[in-house]
Amino acid sequence: MSLVALALRNVARNRRRSVLTGGVVVFGFAAIALSGGFMSQSFEGLRDGTIRNGTGHLQFADPAFFAGSEDAALEHGLSGSDRAIALLESDAEVEAVLPRIDFVGLATNGNRSVPFLGTGLDPGPEALTMDTAKLLVSGRWLGDANERGVVLGSGLARTLNVKAGDTITLLATTPEGVLNAVDATVTGLADIPIKELDERYLATTLGLASDLLVASGRVSKLAVVLREPADATATLPRLLQSLHRAGIDVAGKTWEELAVFYRQVRMLYVGIFGFMGLVLVVVVLLAAANTMMMAAAERTREIGTLRALGTRPSAIRRMFVAEGLILAAFGCLGGALLSLAIRAGLNHAGLTLPPPPRRLSRDAAAREPLRHGLRRGGCRDDRHARRGVVVSRAPGRADADHRRARACVAGGPPWLRRCSWPVRAPGVVRRLSIPPGCSTWPTRPTTRFQRASFACALS
Repeated sequence: MSLVALALRNVARNRRRSVLTGGVVVFGFAAIALSGGFMSQSFEGLRDGTIRNGTGHLQFADPAFFAGSEDAALEHGLSGSDRAIALLESDAEVEAVLPRIDFVGLATNGNRSVPFLGTGLDPGPEALTMDTAKLLVSGRWLGDANERGVVLGSGLARTLNVKAGDTITLLATTPEGVLNAVDATVTGLADIPIKELDERYLATTLGLASDLLVASGRVSKLAVVLREPADATATLPRLLQSLHRAGIDVAGKTWEELAVFYRQVRMLYVGIFGFMGLVLVVVVLLAAANTMMMAAAERTREIGTLRALGTRPSAIRRMFVAEGLILAAFGCLGGALLSLAIRAGLNHAGLTLPPPPRRLSRDAAAREPLRHGLRRGGCRDDRHARRGVVVSRAPGRADADHRRARACVAGGPPWLRRCSWPVRAPGVVRRLSIPPGCSTWPTRPTTRFQRASFACALS
């Protein structure tokens, strides 16, 4: 009989021990697979969100622009950006080139002035490659590059008390230090995920931003969107070399170098999920090792019989190793099937958890059943939730104590969460506690076992 066949028979013969060990491996494998998939999906969603929220895969600008020493808008702007845009768009890996003008200023409705962070952009390519146009909650996106319109963050619109269709005035300082103002029509309102940015966000067309800043054809930077699958790190040196050969002096950075928030969240996630994975691996290994050690200790007679029949110690060791490998193989297979089933169930349920800084859905119907279910289960489960009370009582005293409990709860204020009194049972003085989320004790006490069991009801 082969070693594998003997190991299979031993595994099948010790069903209870095999099921226990296999169950540990199955659930451990499923937990690691699901947590790893969630982490990978979170990283992918965070990456796409960072790129599609305006950063792009690559950014090109004047070398002094990335140094952060710009005191006024377009102080280090790119002149003659049309030639650089044409050169970049000719590359096969480039999907779109988005010129940007970054500036700050004041927006006023005639009664109140609020500072804003403005971006001048080309609305057409922006709507095709970025997600900002998808965040509109009212109105419409900008039409063309010369439209005299703006899209405001919903927080900024609330502060100015304006809506789509209203007219506001924008004030900003030109690179020469001159204060300039233009009128613009609010075409739409966008719900920006980050609250601080939502209260200052303003997007307008390149034409209006150029008129406000007297830009004379200059832009702050060029954001480049690559075709997927994109390798920004490998593409950046090649594009920079092409621009330098054409006599265009620019510097470039990848989205990972610009997205500080992404790097911080990634490090946080790696730490959390890495620790969780380590704990799961250690638990599974210890449980499996303990089971195998128990198996070896319980089978001393079997081992002795095999040795008496002339079986070498190395063969016995190989048999135990083969049993462990068989349990691990079947456990991993079962864990893979379980993780696939859980994944299919979660996907079918439509549950989503957008990566930061995006917001969760505002549909309360997706949250209320879960919240109420947890509250209801927490109040009714006497074993796993906080219990109401189980008090031993002397015969004839249960009804009196029950009436006192009902009177104490009924007469208390709405914020009451604890009520206590002495119970005159032999040698027993306890406190009756109302669990959080519960307000009454509706069921009468049970005297069959000389005690009272109270179950709470939801508020």
